[in-house]
Amino acid sequence: MKKVFFSLMLAAALALGFTSCDKKTAESETHSQTFSLGGTSYPVDNVITIENIQYNGSDVYNAIVLYTGKLIGNTGGECKGVTIIFKGDITAGTYNLSGNDNYFPKYVFADVSINDIINFDILELADDDAYIATSGSFTLENTGDGYTVTTSSVEVENTWDPSIVETSSVDYEGASATYRLATVQEGTLNDGEADANIVTAGTTKYTLMIVETNVACFITDSGDMIGFTSAQQSFADGVPVGQYTNSTFPIIQVNITDIEHPKFATSGSISVAKDGDVYTIDITDAAINGKTYNMHYVGTLPFFNLPI
Repeated sequence: MKKVFFSLMLAAALALGFTSCDKKTAESETHSQTFSLGGTSYPVDNVITIENIQYNGSDVYNAIVLYTGKLIGNTGGECKGVTIIFKGDITAGTYNLSGNDNYFPKYVFADVSINDIINFDILELADDDAYIATSGSFTLENTGDGYTVTTSSVEVENTWDPSIVETSSVDYEGASATYRLATVQEGTLNDGEADANIVTAGTTKYTLMIVETNVACFITDSGDMIGFTSAQQSFADGVPVGQYTNSTFPIIQVNITDIEHPKFATSGSISVAKDGDVYTIDITDAAINGKTYNMHYVGTLPFFNLPI
């Protein structure tokens, strides 16, 4: 079975976990807004680009994900999509494709779930009856708020059975939502029973219970999120340094597979320090739904202006 011998940690859940309205694509007079495998065509419902995917301590990757359906919310679930992975910046141009393990960009047709997005591992994606391009080409144009992606003669191999070869294509023009992942130096969340690693973090705005709320949030590799909110204090230019109580910045917990039902702490405290663009943030003794949460995080907090 053909595999790509590396693993990328891709945690877009920070952005996806806070909006039940994904980025919708626009109609186009010149492009079909679809991707395909063999004789089956799928509508491109949503497009996201992921920046600052860090691997092996030095290499940085970026990706474009075009998929049909929704990953989160009441109607969310597993979606079929095409993921194009760049080593380095996403740059306009025409690129030939190869099945060589060390060749980039890579073009992968696969089922994608929110858990794949949180903890994106090419090996696992390839194990899930995926198809990886071995020949052909794609052209990428930057349109300002998004991209035009077209393909030519793309052939893909099945990762379970390389003798199964199909054609694949993308014909898309439109906007994309862009998410820049945090640079995480260290981070853990403990729910009173076990530690979970924090894989990304950041700040955003979200309409929570009809009130526009500013949120600082921290996502674990198991899909749990803890954070704190403010209806008055914007976090777009950074989280203010200091010591805070739960009454000042209410602490919130949610699982990204059930974002419609957030849970709020009844007590707890927050400590925020900053050195350059690196924060040290601790959430201490946050009592939420019968559990006591403690978090320690060191890293950046990029801001996401979410499409609603």
